[in-house]
Amino acid sequence: MANQIGERMVFENARALAASQGYGLQAAKCTQSYIRSEAAVTTTTAQYNFPLIVSSQTSATQRVNNRLLNLQDLFYVSQVGIFLTDATATSGTGRLFSYPNKTVFGNTGAYNTLYNGALSITINNEQVLPSWNVSRNLWVGQTQQNTNFNVATPTAPAEFVIDQFDGSDTGFYPCEPGIILNGAANIVCNINLPAAVATLTASNPAIVLLLQGILIQNATSVR
Repeated sequence: MANQIGERMVFENARALAASQGYGLQAAKCTQSYIRSEAAVTTTTAQYNFPLIVSSQTSATQRVNNRLLNLQDLFYVSQVGIFLTDATATSGTGRLFSYPNKTVFGNTGAYNTLYNGALSITINNEQVLPSWNVSRNLWVGQTQQNTNFNVATPTAPAEFVIDQFDGSDTGFYPCEPGIILNGAANIVCNINLPAAVATLTASNPAIVLLLQGILIQNATSVR
C-alpha cells in the first residue's frame, strides 16, 4: 500500500541513481508521474512493442491514452503495471483490468499466454531488464463483474457492475533496483508471449504497460 515514507524513498533513490549515472540535476525538476503505453492485442503475433519515448511513437502505435517520455526528460521506474483494457485507440473511457474479465474478454483462457509472457527493456543496446514475468502483475479480485450466480443477469446498470480494483495498488509490482529511462536514448520495450492469443472478442482488447515513478524534467543533453 502506498505511503508517504515509501514515496519519499522512491524520490531519494531516483535522484541518487540519476546522479550516479552522471546526469546534472541542478536545474532538474522532480515530480511524481507515469508512462503509459498501449498495444492492441491480435491473434497474429506473440511479440508486442511498447513505445516509451515520444520520438519512438508512430501513427500505427499512437493511442489516445499513451503518455510517453519527452526527449529532454528522465524517468525513474519504481513500479510496473501490466493490464488489459477494452478501449479502442481513440477511446478515453476504457477500463483497466488486472485479469481477463470473462464478461468483457470472453475466452479468458486465451489470455493465459499473456501472463506466461515476459517484459524486457533495452536501452542503447544494453538489456537493463532482461525478463520480467508478467504473471506477477496478475491480480484477480474477490469481487468480480457479473458473479451473482443467484440471477441470470445483474439487476444493476452495467456501469455499476464492476470489479474490485484499487488504482493505487492493483496490478502493480515494485521495480527494485529502479531503472532510469532517458528520453534521448534508444529504448526498446517488448512483451514476448510464448504463443499468440488464440481468440479475441469484439471488445477491442489492448495490453497496457503502466510505469510509475519519478519524472526528472530537463535533465538530458536535449533542450
